[in-house]
Amino acid sequence: MSLEELFKEIIIEHYQHPKNQGHLEHPDAKSDGSNPLCGDEIAMELIFDGNVVRNVMFTGNGCSISQSAASLITEAIKGKTIEETRTIMNEYKNMLAGKEYNADILGDLEALSDVKRYPARVKCASLSVAVLDQALQQKK
Repeated sequence: MSLEELFKEIIIEHYQHPKNQGHLEHPDAKSDGSNPLCGDEIAMELIFDGNVVRNVMFTGNGCSISQSAASLITEAIKGKTIEETRTIMNEYKNMLAGKEYNADILGDLEALSDVKRYPARVKCASLSVAVLDQALQQKK
């Protein structure tokens, strides 16, 4: 199996069987966003334990890229500090922009690396990071 095929399988798996989908009781932060051009919608809720993302859940509707990205991102940040979460977000943004990035930091998020070849789809893959960033700003 090629790397490209593996990446496609990861995206399909997270779209068909999303991780961390649903709501949290008494979230510490929550945010939502949409891409009006294509109809993608993402909402995220987070619970912190000090400076650590103890739990994160998302809800949403949209294309396979936006929904699998939300699932992958929530998996990547669960249990990470806010600083580690921001590092993951920055590396992810670099990847989508076609810049140099650290694949070790991204883990399975790298499955979305080919999205950069389709500029219209970059917004789909970026929506959950924008929503996550808004939610993190609520943490004082």
